[in-house]
This record gives sequence, C-alpha cells and structure tokens, in this order.
Amino acid sequence: RYQPDQNIEGNMISYGLDNLYLGSHSADFSKPLLREGPLFDVILTDPPYGVREASLKVGNKSDVQQSQSTLSEQFLELLNFAARVLVVGGRLVYWLPVIRDIYSSSSLPQHPSLQLKYNCEQIFSRKSSRRLLVMIKREILVRGTRRLLREI
Repeated sequence: RYQPDQNIEGNMISYGLDNLYLGSHSADFSKPLLREGPLFDVILTDPPYGVREASLKVGNKSDVQQSQSTLSEQFLELLNFAARVLVVGGRLVYWLPVIRDIYSSSSLPQHPSLQLKYNCEQIFSRKSSRRLLVMIKREILVRGTRRLLREI
C-alpha cells in the first residue's frame, strides 16, 4: 500500500526538484476529460499490462460495465486518446511489454498522427523486457483524412 507522500510531487521533493514541479493530472483515458481537443504537451504513462492481474475496461454508461480488455486494445485506445488530446508536437511516452524472442519493431503500436521518435529497451530476463516508446504528434486527422499541419 502506498503512503500519502508516495506520488510524483513526493518524488520531486525527495530529489530536491520541487521548485521545478508544476503539477500533474491523473486520469483514466476511458473516461471523459475536462474538455475535448488538443490539451496536453506530454502524456507520460506506465499502462497496466494485465501481466499480474486482468485489466478491466470501464465504460462511460451510468450502469458501469466492465469487460476484459486485451493488451492490443489498451494500446490502441492509448494511441487514439493521445492523437485526440496532444497538441501538434506533443509527446506520448509509455512502456510496452515484449517477449524478446518474437519482438519486431514492425509490430509496435502505430497511429497515423503519431511518429515514433525513441524506442529504448529495459531487459528483465532472456525472455522478457519492456520498451520505453516516445511518439510525437505530427498531424491531426480530420474526418478520417490525414492533413499535415506543419513539420516540426
């Protein structure tokens, strides 16, 4: 169980960086945000993988429905969410679990509005690792059509 000071602000204080801490917003991307449209410069997340426990998908209906959510669905939802709420040039930073024997960069999650900038591996064992992926929002999709806004 986490203590009340075990959070982002507590970490910044412990490293003597609290003067640089502006704040954070914790959210569940399956629920409505404060407002629609580009809102964030950065999304930094370590999504639940369902490795230790089954992940649940919570709907927005009043009779909250829960259903199993596959790993690929979770990352598809994350990329779609980031494409909607990141400003152009904004970054999505997240961890992706991989099985090292079958890993291929061609199997990484992709979105037409997001370009992969960095792909760094953290090895756990000969069989498993996770990858820190950094994606940059390059364009906005307009009614299913790609429209390049600007080159960054």
